[in-house]
Amino acid sequence: MLFIVMYLMWFLFNGRVTVELAVIGVLVCGGLYYFVKKFIREENRESILKGHIFDFIKYGLILFIEIIKANIAVMKLILNPNMSQWHPTFITFHSNLEDERLRVILANSITLTPGTITVGMEGKEFTVHVLDHREEDSVENGIFAQELLKMEKR
Repeated sequence: MLFIVMYLMWFLFNGRVTVELAVIGVLVCGGLYYFVKKFIREENRESILKGHIFDFIKYGLILFIEIIKANIAVMKLILNPNMSQWHPTFITFHSNLEDERLRVILANSITLTPGTITVGMEGKEFTVHVLDHREEDSVENGIFAQELLKMEKR
């Protein structure tokens, strides 16, 4: 099933179907499938999505909306001729998430959002660069952390 999904995505991302793409797709997807089956041990196959698929769909929509909102905020900063309004800084905060995979998702979500970059994550401690220090609270206690905490508690 995994191979079929990867193969279909291969064609979806390529945007066309040709004999060459079909052959290369079989080789690439076959190699990826072999790698996943050989190097990901049985105990690591427990999916973080198990029982949370609708939560992750909701999270994906929230992430998409937050990326759009952050793009607008960054564009306002960029288009403003007064650069003295920019207050870039590093912030450090502690996450209450116990699951390391969820902490990685939090770090990646922060990085995907324009204007913020996760530059360090050690245990539950995050270091994030923000374009404007006024965004500090929205990173530390933001919607990403809240939604992931809700998922972890279920």
